[in-house]
Amino acid sequence: MNKKVIYTSVFGCTEENNYHLHEPDVPLDGWDFVCFTDNPNFKSNLWNICLVKPLYDDGARDAKRYKLKPHVFLKDYDISVWHDIEVKITKDIDSLVTDMLSKNNLAILNHELCGRTVSGDLNVRKCVYEEAKFIQWLGDNNPKKKYKDNMDIIHAQVGRYRAWGYPENNGLARTTVMFMRHNESDVKEQMDTWWEEMKYGSRRDQISFNYSAWKNGFKFTYIQEDIDDNPYFLYMKKWRQIKRKEKRNAHIDYEPISLDYFLKMEFAQGGGGKEILNQNGTLKTVKDVIMFYSVPGNVQTVKSTLDPKNWQYFNCMLGEFRKDVGDHHILGWENMTEDYYNSLPLMSDEELEMFLKENPVEFDNGFVRHSYHRACAMVGRLISGKSYIPFYMKKSQIYDNPRQHDGKHRIKPLINNLIGLSDVVIPTGEFTICQSGILALMGIRQNDDIDIIISTEARNQIFGGNNNFIRDKGAEIFEPNRGKFRIFDAQGDDDLIENYSFTVNGYNFLEPRFYFSRKNKNTDRDKSDWEGMRAFFDMGNHKGYPFNQLTDEQWGVQYI
Repeated sequence: MNKKVIYTSVFGCTEENNYHLHEPDVPLDGWDFVCFTDNPNFKSNLWNICLVKPLYDDGARDAKRYKLKPHVFLKDYDISVWHDIEVKITKDIDSLVTDMLSKNNLAILNHELCGRTVSGDLNVRKCVYEEAKFIQWLGDNNPKKKYKDNMDIIHAQVGRYRAWGYPENNGLARTTVMFMRHNESDVKEQMDTWWEEMKYGSRRDQISFNYSAWKNGFKFTYIQEDIDDNPYFLYMKKWRQIKRKEKRNAHIDYEPISLDYFLKMEFAQGGGGKEILNQNGTLKTVKDVIMFYSVPGNVQTVKSTLDPKNWQYFNCMLGEFRKDVGDHHILGWENMTEDYYNSLPLMSDEELEMFLKENPVEFDNGFVRHSYHRACAMVGRLISGKSYIPFYMKKSQIYDNPRQHDGKHRIKPLINNLIGLSDVVIPTGEFTICQSGILALMGIRQNDDIDIIISTEARNQIFGGNNNFIRDKGAEIFEPNRGKFRIFDAQGDDDLIENYSFTVNGYNFLEPRFYFSRKNKNTDRDKSDWEGMRAFFDMGNHKGYPFNQLTDEQWGVQYI
């Protein structure tokens, strides 16, 4: 009969970092429990506490030594289950372990199923290279500049992997939970290689697991469950975060808001799609909107004049509130047609009221966030003669107009594109971001290639002195000394970067006056940009972060 063990390890506990052993919610017959630690205060009626002296100054590396060497420290067992100290077992795992080890001798979580959201698609990391960028991003955006590990070590490590031919998009394990037949020869080889990589490289062990498997030709199985939403395991750190949030929210005062108020704050942000509903501002109130679209034929008439990519708003209005609406990022807006909405059951008034209370709207940058389609659906209800059921918002967020500091998050839409610039391998001090970046900071353009001007040294060292326009990995690199930038006494690209740029989160942005002075207005996008700029200034958002560091001269206020 196979001997089975569930094990964990933790070293370097302090008062600030005081971990606890968690016992399973259900009896697990036939399993032993082992915890390796240097903490003499650990006590448990279930866990066998193995008190050992640390070998390293780094408690994380000591813990990983026991994690990655069950064939050394637990060789009397045939099957092992590792889980982090912050994990609790909630269900009998026997059948799961048997199933996951039926084809290969090791099973591990898949990071692509990770449920956490940090910043857009950064959350879904598919390989070690994306993981390295993510760790860099986390540290760069930490107020205390606290990094998960030494970034020089991580960059050097993944640089070696790339030089040795390790491919991109080769998967990324999440090592919070593992199942193993750890005495099998292929598992021993994998764990020894993995430990050597981690011992001399990053203590972030998921940096090196997939590389080690590739190097050894090691076959393993991905557990098709995410630790953040798993019937067998509860990630206690995540659970505590949820409970703290629930506790905080229990004391937040939410107020119902009128649809007129909601739309006023939405329309303040501008944007072509949002101006559809109020007919470019000619319909001043919700009553005006309802009366206009209640006239037979007006909906279809207006819809026929639009670019099909904006039909989504009318389809949502005609569909009203439906159950089980899919994610438009997955389905695509082109598939969310009138027929699609009509195929789904309508929400009852009671269901809708509960939904709106449980999902209150929020402010971001002084505007109601991610709720415009909800407004369209509510207008559709009113057009069909049904009653308005109020949206809810934090009482503290309800005010008449966006405030000066509401621009503080405008760096967010740029994050994905800015991180993409690291693929171009130009040091951040050697380029400045031009109009697309400024407009993204203003919330006017959300998805666009990043236009940059690079230094003479970067052009010579990275692009071999190529003076042509270059498009590389989502960046558009202007040729040197473009005439439109040789105003305001700027003496070439190096001068623009050094003396005519302002810095946000470590990135240089060209002063807005260089773009605002152009006033092309030759295309629909030019017109949309200028209308957005005027609205941005009218709302006073140029007085908030990060623009509060600019003078009127740097803005080029005379051109607005």
